Amino acid sequence: PDILARFAARFRCQEWPGKRFPRVYYDPRSLDQDPAKRASLHAKCIVVDRERAFVSSANFTQAAQVRNVEVGVLIRSRPFAAKLSDHFEALAEAGCLRPVPGMDEK
Repeated sequence: PDILARFAARFRCQEWPGKRFPRVYYDPRSLDQDPAKRASLHAKCIVVDRERAFVSSANFTQAAQVRNVEVGVLIRSRPFAAKLSDHFEALAEAGCLRPVPGMDEK
């Protein structure tokens, strides 16, 4: 819980530029004490209103946005955005992804 709280506080204060926060999820396996079982949610995408999707190589950090060489694409396609959203929602419903606590506050 402490790791997630620190992440949420840092993300809200330092990483995300806006006042409206996205739903942010994590893979619970990323916190496993056993390194052999540890995994990483490495996807970087944002779906807006199930109509547009931004898919990028960039992490949502200052370094990625300011110093790194990254690439991303904005896809204005309702079918694609809905399918991408459905994919992550199914992972969340199955318990494979969990919302980061504290990210839904205004």
